[in-house]
Amino acid sequence: MRYSVFIFLFISALFSSCGEKTKEPPKADVYEVKDIGLLSTSEYTIGKIIKLTDEGEWYALGDRKILMSCKAKIKAGVDLKKIKEGDITVKGNTITIVLPPAEYTSFTMDPKLTHTEMESVSGLRQSFSQSEKYKYMRQAEKSIRRDMNDTNILKDAETNAAMFLEDFYEQMGFEEVIVKHEKSGPKDD
Repeated sequence: MRYSVFIFLFISALFSSCGEKTKEPPKADVYEVKDIGLLSTSEYTIGKIIKLTDEGEWYALGDRKILMSCKAKIKAGVDLKKIKEGDITVKGNTITIVLPPAEYTSFTMDPKLTHTEMESVSGLRQSFSQSEKYKYMRQAEKSIRRDMNDTNILKDAETNAAMFLEDFYEQMGFEEVIVKHEKSGPKDD
């Protein structure tokens, strides 16, 4: 009977130790994420309305008015090539990554998204020339570039990049992915 209890305890211990497998940490190059390069994760479209009344000089009879609309597409993201040695640490099945700050990755003002909504010319005045319209559009572009720093595009880009990396490293086998962000001020493109 003593031997049967001993055998029973031995077999129980054997089965219980087999059931508790500890998961091995992933064996992969955690820096291969740098190969992705520039990861644009957020896109905003910002519009501007340009309204101008040109009454002209005292000797010019009549006035001119113009109403124009334009849109710019702005993308932001994280340049994963800027990840440096030491920005990624692995402890068991947990990986911590410090991302470079989000930045603007592209700024596009498509001429197809620029329209003269209304133009009014009275008296002896001439219509607005293409060069005048172009000058107003350049002013609108400068205004959009100033205003884009007031949006959440960089914050959204960081959040979306973190979600991407969490999924990326979970697919590699990590159980916990901690993403931290380097801080820096917003830059104009």
